[in-house]
Amino acid sequence: MTTISHSLIGKLDSNIVDVLSALYEIANDLEIPFFVVGATARDILLQHAHDIPSTRATIDLDIGVSVSDWNRFQALKDELLNSSLFTASKETHRLLYKDRFPVDIVPFGKISSDSGSISWPPEYAFEMSVLGFEDCYQHAISVLIRENPDCVVKVASLAGLAILKIVSWDDNVERRGKDAGDLYLIIQNYIDAGNMERFFEEGIDILEKEASDYDLASAHFLGREIAKIAGPSTKTKLINILGREASASQGHKIAFNVLSQGSFQKESYNRIFENFNALLRWILG
Repeated sequence: MTTISHSLIGKLDSNIVDVLSALYEIANDLEIPFFVVGATARDILLQHAHDIPSTRATIDLDIGVSVSDWNRFQALKDELLNSSLFTASKETHRLLYKDRFPVDIVPFGKISSDSGSISWPPEYAFEMSVLGFEDCYQHAISVLIRENPDCVVKVASLAGLAILKIVSWDDNVERRGKDAGDLYLIIQNYIDAGNMERFFEEGIDILEKEASDYDLASAHFLGREIAKIAGPSTKTKLINILGREASASQGHKIAFNVLSQGSFQKESYNRIFENFNALLRWILG
């Protein structure tokens, strides 16, 4: 029996519900697991589930699908295209729902290399890291988005989403500002996003160590949660990225990227730096 973490009936944009419902039916028929990642997962867990406003709007949907090889990925694409609800785009990973709503579908699982990356066909020239996707899928939460008939989809948890944002920030230069802003938003609001009761049950030692600094305690608690769900390779990657930035002589690039986002321009660089170092310390354990 599926444990539903959130019921969001009537809270999501109708396009999101329609797209996810179509994916749910087709992916289930093919027995291909999927989950929601990216900005839509951020909005589902912060804005819709906990009334925490997002810092930027999103116009697309990011989906991770667990497949063994490119044939399985193509089978899913073919079925989506055959449904007449989706059309192809110039990008291999992107479909358009009703010709206007972008849906990015990223494969992970056995299809990936030992280093946690995929290379997109047909030329296999474009490489993308999917490190952490499997960890995050295994700890995704279930959200009810439609009833009669029920449609329950998996969504990356906030700790899982933070993992993916750190890896994506390091992997994709073009997305660095967005990834950094989303990551900092999660750090700031992790305790308030449904984790308050658990924090006072499990995290009092953190609050004591931080001299009751609630914001740094939130970063620490998130770091502890990341350490619990990240596999060895993923954890090593996160530590390498955050450790490199913490010791960079030219400054913490993720912190600078946070400041480049309009909603965070009034934040203090030193305070952002502190939060990322608190996150790192507790991932290290």
